[in-house]
Amino acid sequence: MKKVLSIITSLAMIIGILSATLQTSLAEDKKDMDALKSKYIVLMDYDSGQIIYEKNANHKMYPASTTKVWTAFCVLEKAKNLDQIIEVKDLPEIEGTCMYLEKGEKFTVRELLTSMLVHSSNDVSYLLAQYYGDGNPKNFIDFMNSEAKKYGAKNTHFNNPHGLPDTNHYSTAHDMTLLARVAYSDTTIQKIVSMKKAKFPKTDNVKVERDLINSNKFLNSTETMNYKGKDVTFKYDAIDGMKTGFTDDAGNCLLATGKKNGVRMISGVFFAPAGSLYHDSRFVLDYGFDNFKNQIIFKKENFKGSKNLSFAKPGKINYMLASDFSVTSTKAKNINKKDYSTKLDFDNIELPVEKGDIIGRMNVYEKGKMVSSIGLIATSSSQSFGQYLWSKLPFVNNDKKKDVNENKSKQEKNNQLDKKSAKERIQQGKDQIKNGASESVTGVLAIGDSIKDGISDKNILGKFENTSFYKFLEDFLSTHLNGIPPKIIIYGLPLLILLLILILIVLIIKDAIADRKDRKLDYQDDIYNIGSDDKKKIKTKKDKIKKKSKILKSQSKPDKK
Repeated sequence: MKKVLSIITSLAMIIGILSATLQTSLAEDKKDMDALKSKYIVLMDYDSGQIIYEKNANHKMYPASTTKVWTAFCVLEKAKNLDQIIEVKDLPEIEGTCMYLEKGEKFTVRELLTSMLVHSSNDVSYLLAQYYGDGNPKNFIDFMNSEAKKYGAKNTHFNNPHGLPDTNHYSTAHDMTLLARVAYSDTTIQKIVSMKKAKFPKTDNVKVERDLINSNKFLNSTETMNYKGKDVTFKYDAIDGMKTGFTDDAGNCLLATGKKNGVRMISGVFFAPAGSLYHDSRFVLDYGFDNFKNQIIFKKENFKGSKNLSFAKPGKINYMLASDFSVTSTKAKNINKKDYSTKLDFDNIELPVEKGDIIGRMNVYEKGKMVSSIGLIATSSSQSFGQYLWSKLPFVNNDKKKDVNENKSKQEKNNQLDKKSAKERIQQGKDQIKNGASESVTGVLAIGDSIKDGISDKNILGKFENTSFYKFLEDFLSTHLNGIPPKIIIYGLPLLILLLILILIVLIIKDAIADRKDRKLDYQDDIYNIGSDDKKKIKTKKDKIKKKSKILKSQSKPDKK
């Protein structure tokens, strides 16, 4: 027994010594990081989002080309097809690093994103902002700002898509590192920022061949620097992204991420003097790799459920947790999962809800204190009864209800002007009628044009039968009517109603004509009776009245005897 106690006591002493040593080491490393020459620094655990170290993290500064990480993320938020072709048209003169795009060249969205993140091409940033801003880059920049606020970047304002000097284009080390973490969640960005180089050969669409080298020296540079008393290469195998930046006002900047010892870290280092950028970035990243661990407390796979909805179809919506909840701590610290609890908090859910929408939050508490809030993402769709019925109306295309202009290229839009389906022409006619109703002549012409366009399409019935409304009617009638083909009801009933309306109109017109004719005859009779020889007729009538009066008087007198 004494031997066992002795062993336990010895282990406790060893652990205590190691823990004290580690705490001393951490304090010394933190002191060394405070002495780093870079002015603004943040180190964040990627999985938990926990900030491990910060220096002037919330001070206003200029992000330079690290802006492009957020530009890329916002492009991916809007782009539905990364193989979409974008043609280079008139671009203003743009300073700094460029791809030197030429008018008439054509690139895919994926190629342009690659050039922007690997080579830091300012002209590409502008082209993408212009395209996804519907011709006006400001529209896209407004979107960048609204998305940044949504993800928690409260002290950031973008005024351009590339990061060139602008007093109204600013951020903080905290916000940019936060946005870098959000952006890195996209697999397309993960792939591009890890590329060492990119090549664009000359083709029919590309006028000049281009070889682009990634400006992030952590990925490919064989140059050396003095690091902790040793000469080491800039290239650091633990690092697999993200983005550099430089202007006179911003200084040298670098957002970097890497994984080592099972832990992924993200660092944001800004306004670094010449020669300090990669040294300082590696120093803070190694501090995270060497001294911290990450432990998953709640796995997203274990948090799936459904939420009942009132007056909706379907009446419930499924959801899952957006990400795992994990905790970052020093390697010596023991984490007790029992200290953590959760509470679901659903937002005021607005219908319709589509798959991927955030419908609420899972708030996480450590010993009763809220420490995190993770989104609940819908894994199914739902809509109100009214929206459901509306979606079943003919000529209503639900796929076009959300940002139709973002889903199609400008070339496709132009083609649609020449090759419109009957469905689109009729809808266009309806719009013309609505807009022209206040202008009587325009309204009538719009009605005529819409009817003419609808009738002129020989295959209008076939296209109508492909609509969701027709299929809904067909399924409904097949279920509730036995022995009667649905097509007879679908086409026959409207025709019967139309025929009855026409017969009613004819009868109303016939009665109106007959009534008018009778009124005319009565009026002519009155004119004839009054318009003859009035004196003679009056005299004749008087004579007749007098004669009749005498006869009546003679009949009324008693006989005298």
